[in-house]
Amino acid sequence: MSNTNKRKRKLVPPSEMVHFSWGGRTQEWEEEADQIMHTLQDQLDNQESKEELKKKIEYGKQKQYW
Repeated sequence: MSNTNKRKRKLVPPSEMVHFSWGGRTQEWEEEADQIMHTLQDQLDNQESKEELKKKIEYGKQKQYW
């Protein structure tokens, strides 16, 4: 058994997601895929705790030496 705490997930129901349409052009499919990707990314962003978000912001503010 692991000692990690699992977060509750807030899932977007499939009825609210954009569906790929039959037919159409490649550009339309790319737009639909982009909308689905953004929906899933928003879902992941909403699951982040404030502590994780703060760590990411602090890391982003550090000066990087390449």
